[in-house]
Amino acid sequence: MRRLGMLLGAASLCVALDANAAATRRALVIAHNGSDDPALPALRFADDDGVLWAETLQRLGVETTLLVDPDEATREGGSPVLRAARVPTPQAVSQEVARLHAAIQVDRSLGRQTDVLVIYVGHGNTDEAGRAYFTLAGGRLDRTSLYSEVVDPLGADYVHVIVDACRASGVVGRRGGAPDAAVLAELRGVLAREQLASRPNVGALFAESDDGETHEWSRIRAGVFSHVARSGLMGGADINGDGLVEYSELAAFVAASLHGVRSMPARLTVNAFAPTREPRRPLVGPAPEGPTLTLPAGLEYARISVEDSDGRRLADVRRTQQQWVQLMLPERDVYWVRSPTGEARVTLAQLSAGMPQMEPRELQERGPAEEALRQGLFAVPLDRSFYEQFVASAGLVAVDFSGIRRLAPSGGGLLDARPLAPTATWEMGLAGTTAPLGLGGVSVGPSLAWRSAPEPNFYYGVRAAYGLTPQARDGLRIHRLTVQGVVGTQDASRTPVFVEAAVGWGMMGLTAPAQQPGGPSVRQGDPSMLVANLAAGVTARLLGVRLRVSATLGTDRVTVNGENTWDRQYGLELALRR
Repeated sequence: MRRLGMLLGAASLCVALDANAAATRRALVIAHNGSDDPALPALRFADDDGVLWAETLQRLGVETTLLVDPDEATREGGSPVLRAARVPTPQAVSQEVARLHAAIQVDRSLGRQTDVLVIYVGHGNTDEAGRAYFTLAGGRLDRTSLYSEVVDPLGADYVHVIVDACRASGVVGRRGGAPDAAVLAELRGVLAREQLASRPNVGALFAESDDGETHEWSRIRAGVFSHVARSGLMGGADINGDGLVEYSELAAFVAASLHGVRSMPARLTVNAFAPTREPRRPLVGPAPEGPTLTLPAGLEYARISVEDSDGRRLADVRRTQQQWVQLMLPERDVYWVRSPTGEARVTLAQLSAGMPQMEPRELQERGPAEEALRQGLFAVPLDRSFYEQFVASAGLVAVDFSGIRRLAPSGGGLLDARPLAPTATWEMGLAGTTAPLGLGGVSVGPSLAWRSAPEPNFYYGVRAAYGLTPQARDGLRIHRLTVQGVVGTQDASRTPVFVEAAVGWGMMGLTAPAQQPGGPSVRQGDPSMLVANLAAGVTARLLGVRLRVSATLGTDRVTVNGENTWDRQYGLELALRR
């Protein structure tokens, strides 16, 4: 019973770990164009970034609060997220943090894990004393208040901080004036690894240039880093196709997307610090049903951009022909899908049909900065080779590629989005069940199984298991060996749950102490049992190890004292998957 209890405890741990995909995710987006420093001009597109961040996160299933003071052009855009938006004053920030904290406490009482994304877009600067801060409407958010008044009071299980601010994260265009080395060092310390060391549940992501400046690009009407990061979260960074975007994936996607940008004053680097408590904690995913553009393997276009009818750039991705990508897009009535040489107008209803037929387009980009961005941004694809090299150099924890999916092209003008299932698996496990024949005790032993790749969600296989009951009633020892064929279903509705049935052959042997002192021990058995069982459970990962945890209910058709009888057992199995 102690061993069975240990197995049950392991199962509970694995289920808790796999709750990442089902965690409650919320976001606080703060965007502000203004500056309280006369030397720093107001930004043009921080408010647009805030709106796009809110729309993107809501599409990804994240409950989002937006604090922004939009300019007239942004208000005229009429985005629904502006209806509940408030001006990003210090008071509004405090009130929203308190509201989020209350909601998180309710989640905790219901046993739910919670993640909060804190997004800031705007000016970063330092005060007269050299202390770093981010600009709010009528106030500031400095290094101390960022953590003491926002991050820590949230009380979430995990907090993910993404910053696109001049001097604190650099991309490819100006969001501020020229800082000196001391200013850069102070601002970098706001999100540096040392600041996060005492907060193992907090992660941060930002980019920076050598001179600390960030850039807005009028062509995409957004900050370049924000645009790249959003494109990654929409699915461009999902290198293993599991529907989740982890820190290593998003950081590698940003690095690849910015890698080709040259002929600019400063080189760009991405900084990613995953929560040390769980380095593979996803920032988003899996996304709910909604507008999705599928780019299958075999698609001739390597570079794809998606804009809405108002010219707002929603997403960009650069891929190899062997890659498939699914972009989860904010809802629009009409989308424009563009490559460097072609474009297509797609309605919301047409989007689900697949990649549209592209018509020729004419490019018109002007100016050296625009040319550098046009040619260099998203010039390098995030393929597996780039990803693995980046993760190794950055010291991040890599994703699991064992369940990767690919897309196959179909005939005609459209490309089909059929998922090809993961590969078959071998599993070695330890099973514990109640003792056969109702003789008391626990039967424990190893198992070995092979299961085919699901097609699409159904699989088949074979399983062999041996169980020993060392201390049954009256000193009996029971040996049980089974070989069964299995069929099952898994990954329904993109959950880790599986259900399977099995039937096959088994044999059972019993040994008992001698009935008289010095006499021979008693040996009996049934070598031709019919065995069947049902199993249900979850698949999970623990420290990079793939696990399968299942509860089982089985029955044996066994001959006892010349009569056939059905003998029922129930138990638990923990298996390592390869």
